[in-house]
Amino acid sequence: MIKLLKREKRVRIIEEIHESFFTEVDKLLQEANISNSLDTNKQALLEKCERLKQIGFTNTKEVKEAETELARLEQLKKDNEAKKNLIEAINYFTMKYPAYKFITEDSVRKICKKYNLIYGEISRYTGTVPDKNLKQLEDFKVLEEDECYVLEERERGYLYAKERTMRKKYRTFEEYKASKEPKEEQTDAYFLHFFLHLRIMEVSNFHVRTIDMKCPLEIAAPQGDFNMTGMEVKNHKIQNDPVVLKPVIFNNMKYYLIITAWGYECD
Repeated sequence: MIKLLKREKRVRIIEEIHESFFTEVDKLLQEANISNSLDTNKQALLEKCERLKQIGFTNTKEVKEAETELARLEQLKKDNEAKKNLIEAINYFTMKYPAYKFITEDSVRKICKKYNLIYGEISRYTGTVPDKNLKQLEDFKVLEEDECYVLEERERGYLYAKERTMRKKYRTFEEYKASKEPKEEQTDAYFLHFFLHLRIMEVSNFHVRTIDMKCPLEIAAPQGDFNMTGMEVKNHKIQNDPVVLKPVIFNNMKYYLIITAWGYECD
């Protein structure tokens, strides 16, 4: 009886996790459709700030307060732009792949944190894959324009950087530089790291190539279902409930499509 109750509790938790993944897109869309107001009740202060700066006052109390308000409004503008881009991405993938749910990497991290999961490449997964889910994985395809590729930087055989996802393959730095892909730095730490190497590479004539591989599938699961060799992750433990994610690219941003999920049926 106790064993049966434990199994029922486990089933409920797994269903809750799967529900969190598959319904996250609805929450994302709802939140993204609410734009931040750019109205301010400090317009007079902002105008006075400009007048003060014209004369040469750059450190007065009014100027500092106005700069704080301007920074707040600028951040709201950025947030609104990010929401607009997210809505475009959701609409794009929902229309092209209606059978698969969309999710962002931030949402994956949030759900994993809530349920003590981790996520990573499927090559590190050591658990079981049910037959029906294997068939779903085999049948899943995305169009070439939505694929992401792994870019590597090497000099004399040494790997300097990896895992910058791109919308298409580039064989050389010159080919990448000539592309229309956005080159501006982003806030993502790895993105900055990547462009740092690009700058070094441009000076040092590093050879750049993409390995002949699309971005691998990723999976969210308990830490116990991963080969943790060489990985540093905090101790996570929960019931077996893998969710397989397909990395995709839209407007130079990485997102995921949820391909399949399983849990207690593996017992």
